[in-house]
Amino acid sequence: MSSNALTVVTPIQPDKVKDLDALLSEIGEDITNKTERHISFSQLTTVHFLRWVILPEDHEGKQYYQPQLAFESNYDGPLDAHLEELIRVGGPALARIYSYCAGCPANVASSVESFKRFLRLYQLPSAAFYRAYPNHTVQDVLDNTQVRRTIQDFLDDPGRAADLRGLKPEQLCQEIQKYLATVPRLKLERDPERPLSRLDRFVQSLMESRPVQLAVGIPAGVLLLPVLVPTVLALLWKESRDKAEPKTQDMVDPRVEGQEDYKVQNQLTHLVEIRPGWFRQLTLRTVLGGINFLARHYYNRGDLGGIPTIHFARWVIIDGGKRLLFFSNYDGSWERYLGDFIDQAAVGLTGVWSNTRGYPKTRMLFFKGATNEEDFKQWTRDHQVFTQVWYSAHADESVRNILQNVGVCAKLKTQLQSREAEQWLLKL
Repeated sequence: MSSNALTVVTPIQPDKVKDLDALLSEIGEDITNKTERHISFSQLTTVHFLRWVILPEDHEGKQYYQPQLAFESNYDGPLDAHLEELIRVGGPALARIYSYCAGCPANVASSVESFKRFLRLYQLPSAAFYRAYPNHTVQDVLDNTQVRRTIQDFLDDPGRAADLRGLKPEQLCQEIQKYLATVPRLKLERDPERPLSRLDRFVQSLMESRPVQLAVGIPAGVLLLPVLVPTVLALLWKESRDKAEPKTQDMVDPRVEGQEDYKVQNQLTHLVEIRPGWFRQLTLRTVLGGINFLARHYYNRGDLGGIPTIHFARWVIIDGGKRLLFFSNYDGSWERYLGDFIDQAAVGLTGVWSNTRGYPKTRMLFFKGATNEEDFKQWTRDHQVFTQVWYSAHADESVRNILQNVGVCAKLKTQLQSREAEQWLLKL
């Protein structure tokens, strides 16, 4: 079972924006307090992360954007089952939320099928979607975390310290395995590691091979010269005409910074207008298509272009191709996260956002841009959107911990030798 992405963007009745903001903010604060007065989020079994965000009314030059409600979830299994669970767990609250949206049927509160049709009507595809642990369900993550915590409790028990002191690594592993076998309700039977597909293995071996692959690339490059040359010239011409955008710092919702850097995990919602013209549209969609392919078949082992702190991320093109919406669920601080962008993935991400307005000056699509650290961070902040509701099913676990837990549980049934036992214990 793999994890998937759902994005729903619905128009809001303009005179209901403040009321909807108040309701969603109340729900968002309720998650933190764990009272779950509106929605019992803990009853959701298929959801890793979800959020509701109001995309405010906006004027970009001659362009007007009406207020919209964006919902995104990262979920396990088929979409139909996910929607049915959302409605079953939070039906009344969902009906109230979407009653502020234009076109919401009056009977959604009493009809699951009507509600599903309404949400599907405004569903948008992801132009690129990244998952750090694509084949591990919410239940896998929770079960593996419970196993690791049980092992830690065993090792930290003062009453066992004398018995465990002086044991060799392989002997200590055997004692841990014996103890786990006596603990009720621990799920140890599933194989927590999922094999890679043939395509995944092929793409990974190809991406990790030495640059001797140029022997294959040169003929293709020669054949593509008639296309590449005019494309490069057009790109250079476009970039030479890109104008600096006025700063919008004062327009940033002051609540944005208040919801950052206080948990193991944090989130970011980012919305920016795409540069006009078919050339930019084609370039953006091509780059996002490449990222989506690599995220599915290569960057599926816990890092996106060298960034090891992102759980899920996606880019969605909205408003008929006029704006680019970005959702990310990540570990650590905002500063560290943006720093990872700059240090590890500046080329790929510049390839995306160089096609949007206000992005720091780029060269040849992929270069400069994000490496201008001060301007990049300010541009990111300028286009962030306050997230009213954000939920994580495993909020205390980093990507690194989740993947280490997979490695721990993968060896629970194995008789480990000395070196293997040492490496296994280090994962704890």
